[in-house]
Amino acid sequence: MRAYFNLLNETTVLLPYTFGDENGLKRTIYFNDGWIQMIQDNTVSILGWVQMEKVKWLQNNNPEVPSLIYKLAPLDEKMRKLAHVRKLWESILKIHPVVDVFANQPIHEGSYDVDHFIPWSFVMNDELWNLMPMDSSLNSEKSNKLPCWEPFFGRFAGNQYAMYGLIHKMDGIHKLYEACYRDNLHSIWANRELYRKGNSKGEFFRILEKNMRPVYDSARRQGYEMWIRKNQMGDRTE
Repeated sequence: MRAYFNLLNETTVLLPYTFGDENGLKRTIYFNDGWIQMIQDNTVSILGWVQMEKVKWLQNNNPEVPSLIYKLAPLDEKMRKLAHVRKLWESILKIHPVVDVFANQPIHEGSYDVDHFIPWSFVMNDELWNLMPMDSSLNSEKSNKLPCWEPFFGRFAGNQYAMYGLIHKMDGIHKLYEACYRDNLHSIWANRELYRKGNSKGEFFRILEKNMRPVYDSARRQGYEMWIRKNQMGDRTE
């Protein structure tokens, strides 16, 4: 085998390395100078390819973990890209009432955060379909936890549907929506199904739930803590 390998190197293809005649642990490997130079010159690309293949294998064997590549090399939370989404909601608040998903009270301009229904640490993206305006103090309380699906998903979907209606009714709102394409509208299903023109309220809710619920359930199975908000009387808001 070694003889064939070395002969192939001499007659047909310049191989990256050949074997010496020694046996066992004394066997030597001779690297071709040209290949050494090529590897050194392209180290970044080669390591990138190795990383990509590793991520593909891990993602295929862990289908319930979204955005696995970003969990291997976590993004700084300061890199969240919410500016365009905030401008969109700010414009909506000027012309349409929006109710806080968790407090069930009107949101006021300038006194809210834009945050994720399913925690950012799990989805590792800033997709529009998972973002909502919410009370700043409640956002701190919710932190990295999952809200109860009911009744909060219904309120969340209601706000999303209100946004959807205005996107297709008002040119100014639609332009702000288009500004979200680069950072906040990467999901194919959201562009082709959820935000397409012509969905009824029921259709919109079904599309959103069909795509969000599996992600939400996956986060629960992986141990994300549930956030149970208590009202002033100490009763749970389920």
